[in-house]
Amino acid sequence: MTKRERGALRADVLRRLWAGADPVTANALRDAFPETERPALTTLLTVLSRLEAEGLVQREQQGRGSVFSATQPQAEHFAGQMSDVLGAAADRSAVLQQFAGGLSEHDLQVLRAAIRD
Repeated sequence: MTKRERGALRADVLRRLWAGADPVTANALRDAFPETERPALTTLLTVLSRLEAEGLVQREQQGRGSVFSATQPQAEHFAGQMSDVLGAAADRSAVLQQFAGGLSEHDLQVLRAAIRD
């Protein structure tokens, strides 16, 4: 197994939970990783517990085990993060202008359409 960058497993777990329609067991989530990147079950359970403590993952009892799912859709999660960053800025206009200036034409079209709606 290769060494992961800090936070990479956390991001991979969230990405896999967002991609799935149904809650998943820790074993099934672990099996979704390529064999060369598959974390130890205890490591995965630690990550899931930390994500649960942060409110990003919910655990539900199912029979004698647990299933896990994301507490909010991916788009909602990242939009919230963007709002948090913007809320912390002393000069919101400057941040918005800098952000918009780095967007692709496609992203700008999506943003314009969202503003019109």
